[in-house]
Amino acid sequence: MIEVGNFSLRIKERQILDRIDFAIGKGEALGVSGSMGSGKTSLLYCLKGIIPKMKKGELSGGIKIAGKGSDGLRKDVGIVFQDPNDQIFSKTVYDEVCFGLRNHGHSGAVLEEKAEEALNMMGLWNRRNEDPFVLSHGQRQKLAIASVLAMEPEVLLLDEPTASLDHHTTVEVYRKLDELREEGNTIVVVEHDTDMLVSFADKFLIIDHGMQKAFGDEEIFHNPEVEQAGVKIPWGLKEEKG
Repeated sequence: MIEVGNFSLRIKERQILDRIDFAIGKGEALGVSGSMGSGKTSLLYCLKGIIPKMKKGELSGGIKIAGKGSDGLRKDVGIVFQDPNDQIFSKTVYDEVCFGLRNHGHSGAVLEEKAEEALNMMGLWNRRNEDPFVLSHGQRQKLAIASVLAMEPEVLLLDEPTASLDHHTTVEVYRKLDELREEGNTIVVVEHDTDMLVSFADKFLIIDHGMQKAFGDEEIFHNPEVEQAGVKIPWGLKEEKG
């Protein structure tokens, strides 16, 4: 479903990503982790097409999604930013979800059905007439996810979706993501909480200073380079190692 081959990114003479190489199948979840500033968010922007379509960058190597490359924004790929406030701007919760649907050409009963389904999925239907900014941070994060899910992307990218969320809300968000994966969505999530990540993802990618340190299943956490890259070894795997 997603194939990234020998992919590199330079921005203003700075090497942001250097020879990233991985592949995941349809319905799989990839967890991406690494130290701050390692290039994780930039990778998501490249997968979506934000770089180079909206942000300048010099790319080499290849990215294919469902067997296709692209020079523009990929409509079959949805992205949820780390801060939901960066992508919420409508006056009501309902309008926020409808905005993207209208941009994708939906209207009338189809639009209403998709909006209701997405809001119900994230537990926000009863808040549909409220101003998004009266919601808690966690609820706004779920609204951002609902807005993307309503457009039914084949691939869902999430950048630190549980940053600043309490444990209960974090578990709830990952439960929803797990349901989506079971339905066949391919998910890429950047996450610092490796304990949560290892309970969710099928494959893992570790990046340090733009370079790929490891890719594979949970066994990669036994690789010394992973901890050296500033990534916390999941508690359960640390116990196994001990």
